[in-house]
Amino acid sequence: MISSLQLKNFVAFTDLTIDFSPGINIIIGENGTGKTQLLKAILALCGPEAGADQSGDQLARKLCRLYHPLSGQVGELRRTGTRGEAVLSATFALGQKVAARFSGTATAAKVRISAGSGVAPTLFIPTKEVLSLVRGLTAEEPDKPTIERIFDDGYLDLARQLILEGADDLDAKVQLDPRFASIVPRLANLIGGRYELHEGRFCFQAGKYVEELGKSSSAEKAPQSFQDSMLQFAPAKSRLLSSTMTAEGFRKIGVLQRLLSNGSLNPGNAGPLLWDEPESNLNPKLMKDLVLALLELARNGQQVILATHDYVLLKWFDLLMDKGKGDHVVFHRLSREAGDEAIQLESQSDYSIVGRSAISNTFAELYDEDVKRALGGD
Repeated sequence: MISSLQLKNFVAFTDLTIDFSPGINIIIGENGTGKTQLLKAILALCGPEAGADQSGDQLARKLCRLYHPLSGQVGELRRTGTRGEAVLSATFALGQKVAARFSGTATAAKVRISAGSGVAPTLFIPTKEVLSLVRGLTAEEPDKPTIERIFDDGYLDLARQLILEGADDLDAKVQLDPRFASIVPRLANLIGGRYELHEGRFCFQAGKYVEELGKSSSAEKAPQSFQDSMLQFAPAKSRLLSSTMTAEGFRKIGVLQRLLSNGSLNPGNAGPLLWDEPESNLNPKLMKDLVLALLELARNGQQVILATHDYVLLKWFDLLMDKGKGDHVVFHRLSREAGDEAIQLESQSDYSIVGRSAISNTFAELYDEDVKRALGGD
C-alpha cells in the first residue's frame, strides 16, 4: 500500500506531492494534466525493478518501457525548462521508502531504498482492454521488439498476470471466502458469464452464479460462508466464445474477474490496484455494479487508485459510498491555472471537489442546453 508519492521535474510535473487514502483514491483532471503519468510512476516505484539494484539501470529501463521516450533514454523524462534532477519518491504503509533521481542526459537512475518490508505486487489496468490481446502478448515466440514498440509495459505486465494459473478453484473461493462471495458472482452476473483461459487465449463462458439449496459448507472450515446454500457457477448450454466476440466493456470487467480468480488481486495482501479510465467502452448501466465491486474490494483491504473523466462513475461513488461500512473515498483534482504550466493538486474526501472540475461544468452546460431547447429558448 502506497502512502505518498512525490514527483519533481518529472514528465508533466514540476513539483507534486500526493497523499493516498488506504481505501479508494480517484484522480480527476482535464486531458494533459498527468493522470496516466502519475499512475505509471506508482507502477514503476512499486515494481521489482525499483529494488532490484542500486545502480538504477533496471528502473531506468522500466520507466522507458512505460513512457516510451523518443530517445529511449530515461533522461528525456526529466521535465524540460526546469532546474535540477528529476525525482520520483514513494513512501509505503509499512515504512519502506523508494526514491529515484536522474539528470536530463541520464541513461540510468540513482536509486535509494530505505530499510523496511518489501512492497506487495501492484496491478495496473490500462485504458484499453487486454483480454483479447493476451494470446499475442504472451506467445512463446513473439516478435518482442515489435510488441514493445506498440505496447508499453503497463499492457505487457497485465497480460503476464492474467495468464497466471490460480492455486485454488474459483468456485471453492466463492464458498470459503466472503470477499469473493460478495464480488465474483456480482461481476459474472453483471456480464452474463465469465472469462476462462483455454490454450493460451481467453474465451467467454456464458452463465451465472446461482444458489443451490440444500448444500452447505463446513462451518468449521468457513464460519462466514453460506451455511444453508452454496453459490455455484452454472454455465449456459452454449459454446465458448472467443473474447474478441464479446463486448469490449465486458472484457474490461473480465480483467477484474480474472485477477480475482487467479489470486493476482488478493484484497488485504496485494499492492494498490491502479486503473486508468475504467469507464472506457463501458456501458453506463454497468458502472453502478462496478463501483459496488470496487467499494467491496476496498472494504476488504484493497487500496484502489483510479483515474477518470466520467461524471456517471464519479457520481455513483458519491451515492454508494457508506461511511458506516468504513468507506473512505478521496478525490484528487489535477489542474492548471491560466497562463501557468505547473500542475496543481487539490485533495479532499468531499465530493464537492468534482463540482469545481471541467467534468461537472461540462455536464452542467449540457443540462442547461437541454433545458433551453425544451423551453424553446435560443
